[in-house]
Amino acid sequence: MEGQTLRNLKYLIFGVFDSNLFGHYFLYKLTPDKLYVDKSEEWHNQRHTKAGYTFRGEPMTHDKFEIAKDVLKCCPTGLLDKSLKPFYTTGNKNEHKLVIEIAGDDFTKSITIDSYEIETQDLEKSLREFRLLIEETLKKLKE
Repeated sequence: MEGQTLRNLKYLIFGVFDSNLFGHYFLYKLTPDKLYVDKSEEWHNQRHTKAGYTFRGEPMTHDKFEIAKDVLKCCPTGLLDKSLKPFYTTGNKNEHKLVIEIAGDDFTKSITIDSYEIETQDLEKSLREFRLLIEETLKKLKE
């Protein structure tokens, strides 16, 4: 991926929620040395509550960490763009959202990028590439 990336992130939470699928969805939390999975499937309901969504993860194997570890190093600076939508919006009746939360020493930012929205085509190239990287990583984690 080209462009500037965020450095020294504490963690990245990532996953996809698709309202059209009746199967399971998982969110993952990647730190510099571990990968966790949240199988609670609560994000889509809890994001609208007063307390919001809280990641509740179980550690994954080292092999799964190896699959995902480079994603943390590829987070583009564009994720900090103020115009990106937070977790707590719906936007459409049908949702196919890339769910992302990043945290550094002095910030935490939660965003979603909805593939149904035309504005996705207007995302900067580094964000489109990052979305593809995450989607490919999610496929590998399911294998």
